[in-house]
Amino acid sequence: MALREFRAVGVAAAQIDRIARSAGVARGTFYFHFPTKDDVLLELAARVSARIARRIALVGESAPSLRELLTRANDAIADEHARVGDAGLLAEMLSLHVRRPHDLTDPTGNVPNLVDELARQLAAAQARGAFRSSLPVQQLALVFATSLFGIYARTPRGESLRGGCEAWVDLVVRGLEADPLD
Repeated sequence: MALREFRAVGVAAAQIDRIARSAGVARGTFYFHFPTKDDVLLELAARVSARIARRIALVGESAPSLRELLTRANDAIADEHARVGDAGLLAEMLSLHVRRPHDLTDPTGNVPNLVDELARQLAAAQARGAFRSSLPVQQLALVFATSLFGIYARTPRGESLRGGCEAWVDLVVRGLEADPLD
């Protein structure tokens, strides 16, 4: 119900009373589960991140090249972008990575996380010799993912997201393949 309201009027203009009423719950019940509108977005972000992480883990099972790993990670993110469907809602969700980055991780480690899974797969690719880098894989994964999020958030409707993202994948692959350890 909250996402429907967010899509209809935007996150800032969404009315908690309307959301609670349409969900058939008391306003206090809604606030118990979601103290802020950001908490609704965090729940959506966690679900999206978990779906992407599971897809990246499946890609990693085939010991892909660095280019294939990053391309397929981009494909998973693009598919979730399409699934969210609303550019404004997606931009609000992606902005959580700036506003509340520590709230996007599961402290128990039970929920797959996009950046953590990408870092695991990058570490495996690095161990296979797919690339060399002196940068920590967690940092590489974070830079890769947040840069893609930036492309998604800033690309006007109707323009090709795939083209910009493919250029980013190419830039990262070329940079990592050329990174000397010395």
